[in-house]
Amino acid sequence: MVMRKCFLFRFIVFIGFLSNCSFISHVFAADKKAGAGIYEDRQMLVKASTRRPEQLDAFYTGRGFSRDAIDRIINTCFVTVLIKNKTYDALWLILDDWTFVDRHGKRIERITRPDWKNTWQSIGLKQAHQSTFGWTQLPESRDLRVDEHVAGNVAVPWQTQAFKLVASFKTGRDKSGEPRTIVLENLRCTK
Repeated sequence: MVMRKCFLFRFIVFIGFLSNCSFISHVFAADKKAGAGIYEDRQMLVKASTRRPEQLDAFYTGRGFSRDAIDRIINTCFVTVLIKNKTYDALWLILDDWTFVDRHGKRIERITRPDWKNTWQSIGLKQAHQSTFGWTQLPESRDLRVDEHVAGNVAVPWQTQAFKLVASFKTGRDKSGEPRTIVLENLRCTK
């Protein structure tokens, strides 16, 4: 029970952090005009934006991360994603079903949780900091039920040009429903 309350508290703090960051409202407002970074229909809402290095630096510095760890974080491109299921059917977030693509059509490999774990172990990052970092990331896989949402980060190597996210979602309790695929164009790593 204590673990659930602790997780819930951390999640609320993280969502509060997201909602209070001016960069998110600014990027989403700009994207609404351009049509990039937001997808919404009667079944789902997906918003994506990127974080500036100084935002990541401030966030992780405030949580006591080492300079080495922060430098590794800010040299990547964090895509912050919010997903909301607006149906009565299960919507499955499975990051292996997502593809980031550069402007030439070449796949951009995302930096996975195991990749980060290897990085953290190689520099001796404390387990507490590894856990803190983990709860800021989107889960690798989970279902979203009616009116449920999830938010977090997905990291890719730094990109100097715009790129897109092709996100596929399975549906149904057993993942056997009609799959959904959306495309978010013109994402950019922000300095």
